[in-house]
Amino acid sequence: MTRFWWFTFLLVAVAAYLLLPGYEHTSPAAAQAPADGDPRFGLVLVPPREPWLGLAQAAGARTIRYQVNWWDIEPSPGRYDWREADAAIRAYRQAGFEVSLILHAPPPWARLVGYDWVPNNLERPWNDPTNFWGRFVFAVAQRYRGQVASYEIFNEPDLPIYWDGSPAQYAQLLAVAARAIRAADPNAHIIMAGMAHWSKPQFAEDVLKALRTMPDAAENGFFFDISAWHWYSNPTDIETRTAWVRDLLARYGMGDKPIWVNETNLPLWGAGGHPIMPMRGYGTPSQQAAFIVQAFTNAFAAGVERVFVFRLDDSDMDERFGLVSNDGLIRPGYTAYATTARWLSHARFVSREQLGDLLITTFRRGTDEHIRVIWNTAPRPMAVWVPAVAAYATLATPDGRELRLTAQPDAGYLLTFDAATSLPEESRPIIGGSPLFLVERVPDPSRPIVEVTPLPALSASTTITLTWHASHPGNVPIVAYDVDVRADNGAWVRYTTTTEPQAIVHGESGHRYAFRITAVDANGNRSLVPPNDAPMAETTIGARLVGRITDLAHRPLPYEPICLRTRCTHTDANGAFVFEALPAGRHILEVPSLGIRRVLTLDNGQEIDLGILTPPQRGGWLRDSDFERLDEAWIASTSRPYRLREPNAGMVLNLPGESSIGQRLTIPATAQDPLLRLRYRSQNGRVRISLLPLDGRRRPPVVIFEGSGTAGKWRTTVLSLEAWRNIPLLLTLSAPDTGTLVQVDFLWVGENVRSQHHFLPFITR
Repeated sequence: MTRFWWFTFLLVAVAAYLLLPGYEHTSPAAAQAPADGDPRFGLVLVPPREPWLGLAQAAGARTIRYQVNWWDIEPSPGRYDWREADAAIRAYRQAGFEVSLILHAPPPWARLVGYDWVPNNLERPWNDPTNFWGRFVFAVAQRYRGQVASYEIFNEPDLPIYWDGSPAQYAQLLAVAARAIRAADPNAHIIMAGMAHWSKPQFAEDVLKALRTMPDAAENGFFFDISAWHWYSNPTDIETRTAWVRDLLARYGMGDKPIWVNETNLPLWGAGGHPIMPMRGYGTPSQQAAFIVQAFTNAFAAGVERVFVFRLDDSDMDERFGLVSNDGLIRPGYTAYATTARWLSHARFVSREQLGDLLITTFRRGTDEHIRVIWNTAPRPMAVWVPAVAAYATLATPDGRELRLTAQPDAGYLLTFDAATSLPEESRPIIGGSPLFLVERVPDPSRPIVEVTPLPALSASTTITLTWHASHPGNVPIVAYDVDVRADNGAWVRYTTTTEPQAIVHGESGHRYAFRITAVDANGNRSLVPPNDAPMAETTIGARLVGRITDLAHRPLPYEPICLRTRCTHTDANGAFVFEALPAGRHILEVPSLGIRRVLTLDNGQEIDLGILTPPQRGGWLRDSDFERLDEAWIASTSRPYRLREPNAGMVLNLPGESSIGQRLTIPATAQDPLLRLRYRSQNGRVRISLLPLDGRRRPPVVIFEGSGTAGKWRTTVLSLEAWRNIPLLLTLSAPDTGTLVQVDFLWVGENVRSQHHFLPFITR
């Protein structure tokens, strides 16, 4: 307490500049976990398709909890339908996730008479053909051997909606499943179903009592490896109830079992679902974001092995649990999840202390990264001097912002903290104020320190010169350097050992190379490499290709497959794509579904931005729309327009002042999204596009576009013609101003090309 000073609310206003949005910060997408991720970060029931898989990866999740229902897999005895489960598990694994599978929901033919959830013949040996549950579980574990890491036996059996049997019957269900899984896949872990707890707080203990009475329970690990629990809405419960669970397990001789919180979250009110008004147990988006950080922090501090947030999207639920809405809106909770994974992946808990109203939880990552997660537990904001352990720190907030801080001598860092908040119908604060991550690096004085000179992102030469600088806090001489290299995403390989502070590495075009340097001092101590296999320098020999794909109205086409000869990718939510590490030479870029094709020649070191690619303008309802010839379809004014050949453009139409050109057309009633596209430029004059309905009624033309441009600069306009379907029209282009010249090219009227698998573009904060 002696190094903390508490300030008045006026000081809060003075210090608030530290967190103003004007400071340099990262976007939510930048606040990602280390590349290898941490399996402690989980999500529940992520849809096994894009964009959800990519969103889960970007958030830092590495384990997915997914449910298969017995009644879907085996709707009638012995007839299995694996299609949906196969596709989901394959999608998760291909996206790099570990799978935790819930087995649930017996079909009617396999139920014990009088029950909805209890299978028949559980008392028989697991491999008895009439023990339908044992047979089913064995079939699942055998099929997914090596693909599913853990099996959870039912979900929330302490709630009547998921289990109508007794605790002893659930214990027997668990034991049968454990025997079947261990026979089919001995490496898989078995999870006792996650307990909801509050409606039947005695249920879990009664299950443990029943397991203890089984003759061979102890030698079989009491038929489960992991104890799972579901704690919602109050982040403090995750810490206090975990201690209670550990005590409960210890009383029955099972205290060494890992504990998972495989469901947690703060559901939202007023987010387009139930409830629309404040209600007990529900919060706001900002409260959900604070909850996410505090839930993970409290869980890791309590020794919880894994934490799963329920869930990524809202799905078809009436309640709004999603970190992302169904239409792609990124909520603050998603960014908070990503920020927490960014800083706490692979971090180990060190200490926890309550200093006044501040709760400070300290983690270490590697041997030099000191991370404190701090939040206010009082219902009022405050400004506080937090002591420093290093000269500099990174301050990160749940919305993904990061700010570089310099410690003040003998004081530390002056930080502002939001007030803790209560949930509806609660009289005391439940959710701590928005947490801060204070990250400092504290080097080991007994080890040398190496700083590698950054390399260019793209290298034009296949010969890479790697240089570095080494120092030693204890002034011990450095006697050697080990140089490790990693090609693409392969393993680290020792490239050379040298006494010089540089090395020459020979690579190949089209590959990415990462480097790390280890210095060895005269005492045999080695410098540290970055945690999580991160490189100290990296470069790509080859080229980088970026661009965007839009439809003809310049709307982005998300998740569109785009291919080079040897690799494919997808556009992102904004229609953008990137190809890294392309070898020098000739490439053919194709978007097969849209008919886009480009031939490119790339050199090492090049970064090429293709800009916006649009589908070819096929069909259309105009004759000679590129003006290569002016045929009889066009009706010209007395001041006859003329054509001029332009380099790289072909024939361009020239409209002198007070001239025009027109053509008849009819837009079919069945046309999909009819558009007009036009390239134009002018010299101090205007171009006008008008439509005259030819329906026999006397009325003036309707001007649908009028624009001007600077000479030499082409502009493109795209206009919707939705309102003009099935009407005979005269389309007219004119240059209405005297003494001017307007140039027009690539006039086109036709149907837009739309992707058939659109997802609404994401909206980020």
